[in-house]
Amino acid sequence: MTCRLTTAGTATVIAVLALAGCAGSGNATPEAHRSTLQPSPSASPSETPTADAALRNLTFEDGGALSASTLPAFGLEVSALPGWKQTGEDQTAGSREYTNTDGAIATITQQRITDLDPTVGDRAATAGLFTASGLPADRLEEQLLPTATGGTAQFLSIAGHNTDGSWSATVARAFTKPGAALIVKVQTSSQEALRPDLHDILIHAQVVVA
Repeated sequence: MTCRLTTAGTATVIAVLALAGCAGSGNATPEAHRSTLQPSPSASPSETPTADAALRNLTFEDGGALSASTLPAFGLEVSALPGWKQTGEDQTAGSREYTNTDGAIATITQQRITDLDPTVGDRAATAGLFTASGLPADRLEEQLLPTATGGTAQFLSIAGHNTDGSWSATVARAFTKPGAALIVKVQTSSQEALRPDLHDILIHAQVVVA
Protein backbone atom coordinates (compact mmCIF):
# COMPACT_ATOMS: atom_id res chain seq x y z
CA MET A 1 0.00 0.00 0.00
CA THR A 2 1.51 3.32 -1.04
CA CYS A 3 -0.90 5.58 0.85
CA ARG A 4 0.45 7.16 4.02
CA LEU A 5 -0.20 9.89 6.53
CA THR A 6 2.07 12.90 6.09
CA THR A 7 3.19 15.43 8.68
CA ALA A 8 3.40 19.13 8.01
CA GLY A 9 7.17 19.43 7.96
CA THR A 10 7.76 18.59 11.63
CA ALA A 11 8.81 15.30 13.14
CA THR A 12 6.46 13.90 15.73
CA VAL A 13 7.61 12.44 19.04
CA ILE A 14 5.20 9.61 19.74
CA ALA A 15 3.75 8.21 22.99
CA VAL A 16 3.67 11.49 24.85
CA LEU A 17 -0.08 11.87 25.12
CA ALA A 18 -2.80 9.28 25.60
CA LEU A 19 -5.97 10.01 23.66
CA ALA A 20 -8.23 7.12 24.65
CA GLY A 21 -11.79 8.34 25.11
CA CYS A 22 -11.37 11.68 23.34
CA ALA A 23 -14.45 11.02 21.23
CA GLY A 24 -16.50 10.37 24.36
CA SER A 25 -17.95 6.74 24.00
CA GLY A 26 -9.64 9.52 18.72
CA ASN A 27 -1.43 18.06 7.67
CA ALA A 28 -2.58 14.31 7.57
CA THR A 29 -3.58 13.02 4.19
CA PRO A 30 -3.16 9.69 2.46
CA GLU A 31 -1.05 10.55 -0.59
CA ALA A 32 -0.85 8.28 -3.61
CA HIS A 33 -3.70 7.02 -5.82
CA ARG A 34 -6.41 9.19 -4.38
CA SER A 35 -9.40 11.16 -5.55
CA THR A 36 -11.61 13.58 -3.69
CA LEU A 37 -14.42 11.90 -1.82
CA GLN A 38 -17.81 13.47 -2.33
CA PRO A 39 -19.81 14.77 -0.57
CA SER A 40 -17.68 17.31 1.24
CA PRO A 41 -16.94 17.31 5.01
CA SER A 42 -20.46 18.69 5.60
CA ALA A 43 -21.93 15.52 4.10
CA SER A 44 -25.44 14.29 4.84
CA PRO A 45 -27.03 10.91 4.14
CA SER A 46 -28.34 10.27 0.64
CA GLU A 47 -32.04 10.76 -0.08
CA THR A 48 -32.09 7.15 -1.23
CA PRO A 49 -29.91 5.46 1.40
CA THR A 50 -28.30 2.11 0.76
CA ALA A 51 -28.56 -0.86 3.13
CA ASP A 52 -25.16 0.18 4.52
CA ALA A 53 -26.67 3.49 5.69
CA ALA A 54 -28.76 1.58 8.25
CA LEU A 55 -25.71 0.11 10.00
CA ARG A 56 -25.66 1.24 13.63
CA ASN A 57 -22.02 0.41 14.33
CA LEU A 58 -18.98 0.37 12.07
CA THR A 59 -16.42 -1.87 13.71
CA PHE A 60 -13.34 -2.73 11.67
CA GLU A 61 -14.95 -6.13 11.06
CA ASP A 62 -18.21 -4.51 9.91
CA GLY A 63 -16.22 -2.73 7.23
CA GLY A 64 -15.83 -6.01 5.40
CA ALA A 65 -19.59 -6.14 4.86
CA LEU A 66 -19.82 -2.74 3.19
CA SER A 67 -20.49 -2.59 -0.53
CA ALA A 68 -17.95 -1.18 -2.96
CA SER A 69 -20.35 1.67 -3.77
CA THR A 70 -20.65 2.81 -0.15
CA LEU A 71 -19.72 6.44 0.51
CA PRO A 72 -18.26 6.96 4.01
CA ALA A 73 -18.21 10.60 5.09
CA PHE A 74 -18.24 12.90 8.10
CA GLY A 75 -21.68 14.42 8.67
CA LEU A 76 -20.07 17.48 10.25
CA GLU A 77 -19.71 21.16 9.48
CA VAL A 78 -16.94 22.23 11.85
CA SER A 79 -17.54 25.93 11.24
CA ALA A 80 -20.95 25.48 12.90
CA LEU A 81 -19.22 24.64 16.19
CA PRO A 82 -18.63 27.55 18.61
CA GLY A 83 -15.20 29.12 18.13
CA TRP A 84 -14.35 27.35 14.85
CA LYS A 85 -14.31 28.82 11.35
CA GLN A 86 -13.22 27.47 7.98
CA THR A 87 -9.87 28.91 6.91
CA GLY A 88 -8.89 26.74 3.96
CA GLU A 89 -9.90 24.03 1.51
CA ASP A 90 -8.01 21.69 -0.81
CA GLN A 91 -10.49 20.03 -3.15
CA THR A 92 -7.77 17.93 -4.77
CA ALA A 93 -6.85 16.42 -1.39
CA GLY A 94 -10.47 16.26 -0.26
CA SER A 95 -9.70 18.29 2.87
CA ARG A 96 -10.91 21.36 4.70
CA GLU A 97 -9.02 23.36 7.31
CA TYR A 98 -10.64 25.03 10.31
CA THR A 99 -9.16 27.33 12.94
CA ASN A 100 -10.37 27.76 16.50
CA THR A 101 -10.28 31.01 18.44
CA ASP A 102 -7.58 29.46 20.65
CA GLY A 103 -5.35 29.00 17.59
CA ALA A 104 -5.94 25.27 17.13
CA ILE A 105 -6.08 24.03 13.53
CA ALA A 106 -8.23 21.07 12.48
CA THR A 107 -7.92 19.39 9.09
CA ILE A 108 -10.79 17.12 8.01
CA THR A 109 -9.98 14.82 5.08
CA GLN A 110 -12.23 12.48 3.08
CA GLN A 111 -10.76 10.59 0.14
CA ARG A 112 -11.17 7.72 -2.25
CA ILE A 113 -8.02 5.58 -2.23
CA THR A 114 -7.64 3.15 -5.10
CA ASP A 115 -4.81 0.98 -3.76
CA LEU A 116 -6.43 -0.37 -0.58
CA ASP A 117 -6.47 -4.18 -0.49
CA PRO A 118 -9.91 -5.35 0.71
CA THR A 119 -8.48 -8.72 1.76
CA VAL A 120 -6.38 -7.26 4.60
CA GLY A 121 -9.33 -5.82 6.52
CA ASP A 122 -10.05 -2.30 7.73
CA ARG A 123 -7.97 -2.47 10.92
CA ALA A 124 -4.79 -3.53 9.14
CA ALA A 125 -5.38 -1.02 6.34
CA THR A 126 -5.94 1.77 8.87
CA ALA A 127 -2.76 0.87 10.76
CA GLY A 128 -0.99 0.86 7.40
CA LEU A 129 -1.86 4.52 6.87
CA PHE A 130 0.21 5.30 9.96
CA THR A 131 3.06 2.79 9.61
CA ALA A 132 3.70 3.81 6.00
CA SER A 133 4.80 7.15 7.47
CA GLY A 134 7.08 5.46 9.99
CA LEU A 135 4.66 5.78 12.89
CA PRO A 136 4.75 2.76 15.23
CA ALA A 137 1.76 0.41 15.12
CA ASP A 138 2.19 -0.49 18.80
CA ARG A 139 1.52 3.13 19.81
CA LEU A 140 -1.82 3.43 18.02
CA GLU A 141 -4.93 3.86 20.15
CA GLU A 142 -8.51 3.02 19.29
CA GLN A 143 -11.10 5.79 19.13
CA LEU A 144 -14.86 5.35 18.85
CA LEU A 145 -16.51 8.12 16.83
CA PRO A 146 -20.30 8.48 16.79
CA THR A 147 -22.26 7.37 13.73
CA ALA A 148 -25.33 9.11 12.34
CA THR A 149 -27.38 6.03 13.30
CA GLY A 150 -26.61 6.35 17.01
CA GLY A 151 -23.78 3.83 17.17
CA THR A 152 -20.00 4.11 16.98
CA ALA A 153 -17.29 3.63 14.35
CA GLN A 154 -13.82 2.34 15.14
CA PHE A 155 -10.84 4.55 14.25
CA LEU A 156 -7.16 4.51 15.20
CA SER A 157 -5.21 7.49 16.52
CA ILE A 158 -1.79 8.72 17.53
CA ALA A 159 -0.60 11.92 19.20
CA GLY A 160 2.65 13.60 20.08
CA HIS A 161 4.89 16.64 20.39
CA ASN A 162 6.28 18.23 17.21
CA THR A 163 9.73 19.70 16.73
CA ASP A 164 8.27 23.19 16.28
CA GLY A 165 6.81 23.00 19.80
CA SER A 166 3.23 22.30 18.75
CA TRP A 167 1.15 19.27 19.70
CA SER A 168 -0.91 17.23 17.26
CA ALA A 169 -3.19 14.22 17.04
CA THR A 170 -4.31 12.27 13.99
CA VAL A 171 -7.41 10.04 13.96
CA ALA A 172 -8.02 7.91 10.87
CA ARG A 173 -10.07 5.04 9.43
CA ALA A 174 -9.59 3.20 6.16
CA PHE A 175 -12.56 1.49 4.50
CA THR A 176 -11.11 -1.18 2.24
CA LYS A 177 -14.26 -2.34 0.44
CA PRO A 178 -15.23 1.09 -0.99
CA GLY A 179 -11.60 2.24 -1.02
CA ALA A 180 -11.91 5.32 1.16
CA ALA A 181 -10.34 7.01 4.18
CA LEU A 182 -11.63 9.48 6.78
CA ILE A 183 -9.01 11.48 8.68
CA VAL A 184 -9.04 14.15 11.38
CA LYS A 185 -5.90 16.01 12.40
CA VAL A 186 -5.83 18.63 15.16
CA GLN A 187 -2.75 20.74 15.93
CA THR A 188 -2.48 22.98 18.98
CA SER A 189 0.15 25.16 20.61
CA SER A 190 -0.01 23.34 23.96
CA GLN A 191 -0.56 19.85 25.32
CA GLU A 192 -3.35 21.15 27.55
CA ALA A 193 -5.36 22.41 24.57
CA LEU A 194 -5.01 19.28 22.43
CA ARG A 195 -7.44 16.98 24.22
CA PRO A 196 -10.39 19.42 24.55
CA ASP A 197 -9.98 20.72 21.00
CA LEU A 198 -9.78 17.19 19.59
CA HIS A 199 -12.78 16.12 21.66
CA ASP A 200 -14.73 19.12 20.37
CA ILE A 201 -14.26 17.87 16.81
CA LEU A 202 -14.61 14.14 17.32
CA ILE A 203 -17.74 14.18 19.46
CA HIS A 204 -19.55 15.99 16.62
CA ALA A 205 -17.93 14.13 13.70
CA GLN A 206 -20.78 11.74 12.98
CA VAL A 207 -19.78 9.07 10.48
CA VAL A 208 -22.27 8.68 7.65
CA VAL A 209 -22.43 5.92 5.03
CA ALA A 210 -24.67 6.15 2.00
